[in-house]
Amino acid sequence: MARLDLELAVIGLDGCVLYANDRAHAGSIRPDDPARLYIGDLWDVDPTTSAALLRSLAGSSNWQAFSLRRRGVGGADDVVPLRGRGFLAETPEGPAVQVLLMQDPGRGRQFDEHRQLIQRLNGELANRRRVEQRLVDLLAAQKRLHRELVHRVKNNLTLLNSLVRIGRQRCGAPDAREQFDQLERRILSVEVIHELLDQEQETEFVAGDALLQRVCRELQASLAPPSVAIECDLAPVRLHIRDATPLGLIVNELATNAVKHAFPNGRTGRVMLRLANAPDGAVEMTVADDGIGLLAAPDTPRRGSGSRIVRALAAQLGAALTCTVGTGTLWQLRFRPQEDAARVDDGEHALSHGQAVSSH
Repeated sequence: MARLDLELAVIGLDGCVLYANDRAHAGSIRPDDPARLYIGDLWDVDPTTSAALLRSLAGSSNWQAFSLRRRGVGGADDVVPLRGRGFLAETPEGPAVQVLLMQDPGRGRQFDEHRQLIQRLNGELANRRRVEQRLVDLLAAQKRLHRELVHRVKNNLTLLNSLVRIGRQRCGAPDAREQFDQLERRILSVEVIHELLDQEQETEFVAGDALLQRVCRELQASLAPPSVAIECDLAPVRLHIRDATPLGLIVNELATNAVKHAFPNGRTGRVMLRLANAPDGAVEMTVADDGIGLLAAPDTPRRGSGSRIVRALAAQLGAALTCTVGTGTLWQLRFRPQEDAARVDDGEHALSHGQAVSSH
């Protein structure tokens, strides 16, 4: 026991050290009477505390863990992890309860390892918080730049439409003026989207109902004669600009053709636009009129560039587009809003090649 590289001592209940190996003696304060060594000479503990500790240890046959500081030294490294238990010893005076104290280096190493681990974890957590804050700042900056881009695009589209109007005013050919009118309405459909984004401080989503209401209001004011009314029944629908842009252009094309061709010779009638959320999550849009019907009209969407544009835009939406001709014409569009970038590529491909539209 004397050669053990551990602090080891046997203590009586009065605090007197009955045995202590060399390791326990190292660094301790030597008492005036070497024959009378007390627990307070080995470890920094006052008599009241040591008496309570010894009574607790003597009353248990199981090892109990605790820590004491070596006597006469200071610093965190001089706190000794110990364990102790009571045992019954044979003495010249008869059996007596004594306390065995032994250094517990394993617990000290575990404590140091845990402390180091906690320090490393705290360092990693602080670093992650810095990285997270940096990402938050970058996202906020990106959003500000995106909003600025939306605002500039809106202004550029407004300027472009002004140039188109000037060109139309200077053009004397009726067919050319008609082309200018169509171009202006198409640009306006896209301009409205960016105006809504700018008003709502948004960068990606717009209210689909507000968009279509604005498109129809512009058509009523600029194109529809007093005998033709454009009516809207629009449910609140939140759309990504990837969906809102082709949808606004489709509505512009279909409503424009209905106003221009379904009511010849001053015929009165209505163009009805409906936007609804389907129970399965899809969005349904219909453009209907009570005019003379698609087949009777001299110039229909299926015969001109408008037809190709509508088909390509429907393909970009991944939408099912149908046309029903009866008393008037009914166009139905059904699509599921998505944010899949791959679909945008498909739509751009469709703009070049066109897709078929079904009719009944």
